[in-house]
Amino acid sequence: MIDMTQYVNFSASKLSNNPKFEVLVSFTDFMGKTHNIVCKTRKKLIEANQFLKMFKTESVKINAILSEYPVVMGKFPKKYHSEIKKELASAGFSTVSNFLIK
Repeated sequence: MIDMTQYVNFSASKLSNNPKFEVLVSFTDFMGKTHNIVCKTRKKLIEANQFLKMFKTESVKINAILSEYPVVMGKFPKKYHSEIKKELASAGFSTVSNFLIK
């Protein structure tokens, strides 16, 4: 008599021997834009996480600075523009202020 129990899960075990590694890392910046990075290897995943960690710390700093000022109808009032630009420039985000305040 032949024992068929060893072949019951043959196809499932065959598929799980070499799974493809693919991870999607997404990050939403302070402007609301979502960045998606596809990582095919664990090394690339670690690099992407380190890169995005830098963005996250910068976003926290920028949001902390901007939260001190009032927002009217989705914009900062003109009387605060120079103060915001000076504060962002002193924190090292002078290029960001060009995108936020026009």
